Amino acid sequence: MRFEVEVISEEILPAIRSMMATRLSDDYGLNQEEIADRLGLTQPAVSQYLSSSRADRDIVRKLENDMQVDVLIDDATKKAANDGDYSKELSQLLTTTRDKGLLKERFQDTGDIM
Repeated sequence: MRFEVEVISEEILPAIRSMMATRLSDDYGLNQEEIADRLGLTQPAVSQYLSSSRADRDIVRKLENDMQVDVLIDDATKKAANDGDYSKELSQLLTTTRDKGLLKERFQDTGDIM
């Protein structure tokens, strides 16, 4: 059995980071070092997020297709682009994902359905 926090840290958070890294690159023109600095990651991690090798593409697509999540990603990305604290938006993203049951299939083996 996996804990909910494991699913979040291993599957959902990487998808959110991938989306944010892509938007920081595409929408704000930041390079990998700048993105790494804004997100508190290493440059190699950013490279993996941008090449889609570090996040599950199905999860990314599912999150991108939810309008509320998309707005929250934009808000968090905007704050990160301006060197702001986006932790509140990140927390809201995780809560929204759980409350909407967007990834409930990922939590079936945790004993605690999101």
